[in-house]
Amino acid sequence: MKSLIKKVPSFSTKTKGKAKSSTEQKELENSPANTETTEESRGEVSSPASPPQLPSLRPLQLGSYNFDTADTTPYIYPSLYDEASTMVDLSNLIYTLTQLRELARNGVLSDPIRSLRVLDLPLPMETAMTVIKGEAELLREVLGDGAHGSTLSALESLTMKEQHAKMKKGAEDDSNNNNTPEDDKSCGLSSWFNTWDGCLGGGFSFDELLDNMCGDALDAKNPEEPASPHNKHRDVSSSMIYHIGDLKSNDELVYAIGVNPAEERITVIFRGSVTKTDFLTDANINLMQAPDPYLVAEGLESEESESAIGIHKGFYDYLFAEKDGLPSKYVEIMKHVEQLVMDDVNRRENYKLYVTGHSLGGALATLFGFYAAARVGTLPLPVTVVSVASPKVGNIAFARMFAEMESQGKIRHLRIANHRDPVTLSPSVSSKKVLAVSAFAFSPLGYLALKASGNLGDERDVFYHTGIKMKLRKEVPIGGQLCELSYSGSSLIAGSTPKALDDIDDQEVIKENNKMKMRSTNDLPMVQYHYGSAYAERIALVENELKELKLNDLYLEKAVWKK
Repeated sequence: MKSLIKKVPSFSTKTKGKAKSSTEQKELENSPANTETTEESRGEVSSPASPPQLPSLRPLQLGSYNFDTADTTPYIYPSLYDEASTMVDLSNLIYTLTQLRELARNGVLSDPIRSLRVLDLPLPMETAMTVIKGEAELLREVLGDGAHGSTLSALESLTMKEQHAKMKKGAEDDSNNNNTPEDDKSCGLSSWFNTWDGCLGGGFSFDELLDNMCGDALDAKNPEEPASPHNKHRDVSSSMIYHIGDLKSNDELVYAIGVNPAEERITVIFRGSVTKTDFLTDANINLMQAPDPYLVAEGLESEESESAIGIHKGFYDYLFAEKDGLPSKYVEIMKHVEQLVMDDVNRRENYKLYVTGHSLGGALATLFGFYAAARVGTLPLPVTVVSVASPKVGNIAFARMFAEMESQGKIRHLRIANHRDPVTLSPSVSSKKVLAVSAFAFSPLGYLALKASGNLGDERDVFYHTGIKMKLRKEVPIGGQLCELSYSGSSLIAGSTPKALDDIDDQEVIKENNKMKMRSTNDLPMVQYHYGSAYAERIALVENELKELKLNDLYLEKAVWKK
């Protein structure tokens, strides 16, 4: 069978046409307006005699970490498909979970006596499933048939994965401790739930899907689970949600933290954009000088550093800003995560931390994972980030430090992006550079004033992506594949400036998107490619191929660390 996966070369060295020789023309080419055009039209990478110098940036400090052999107690990572699809499901499900809890707080549930249990923490997955089934009619009304079906599809997928992991773990325990995998047939999940626009219901009704998933297990009393030699918590065999930050969901970011014992994973999930505050956060594309993550880990984030990195101000403030005298959301979440790790010796020695989210949630997951990875000694490393439909988070200094952390075995990042999803291609530049481009185009005097004041912006005002990119298509292109895999940091390792856009195809998406915006004010162009359901559909198309791959192998193949 023809492969559906394309592994994109890490660094292209095709040559552009010769530049014009006129001095005046060169000045025009170096103007912000032309710089923007060039950045959005880099389908190829030139091969000069020496790589272009990055502005005022220290040399990279790369390690040579081997993700499979450096751990003293190696963690057995799932396949690329299992990691990607599970995190896509969880990123979608967080929408519905928080919606269900809001309905419970507002007292509009059909069966409040039973359904109010969704507000109790820790929340077993079996309880959450029971509430969803009991509130089927209300959820259909609030979420709509499509989103409601999407929730069920995600739950079904997560349930099957956890049951498979529990059977595998049970077999291992049986060989070591004479425990049988038959001890647990309860309907556990691998984390949370929701779906604001979700995955696909597959054409089944709510009750059909739920009954197929769990049968009579929801109505039966589960037997007491056997104690584990490592973990005496109730969550030894079933996933539990321990923390949900959604009390001020209209004003603050929303997150959930859960533990999956079957897969030995603690997962932080960030919700994507829903409220006005969320969308205002997305729109704040200023680049702020953020503190070095190692200073933050040491509690010295207030100190200025010459190596300060540039991060999207909206995302950074949403995660790190203190409000009403309370700690930041980063501090709040990290406190919960570290407590969960320290509560159990098995978690400290064998678990891994995953961070995920869709859209805005993907950007927050990337930023949280970046800072969490610097907490050496307090968290199990490497931290794994799986961002879904994420916009760009930081500038070139951010991308460089991210690559350093990857090479040192502190973080892994799988960035899932649908073909033609415009959100994943933005923002391109900071508001400072946008202003310079506008001034050059419409006000020559304004442009000269900005130039004189040194506020034109430079390469440090351009946003870049990080991690291993998984680009998913809906249909196989001529001479192509449904899935393309590449490493965003390869050009940095090679000593060159990374491309602002990945390929010519991305340029066409932006051009088409802009044209559609001009023609229509009613609908967001190409928004259907950004929905969580679209991501779940496309992941499913390449399941067989991705089952044969692992994220660690892609790092070893595509991200050859060079000191």
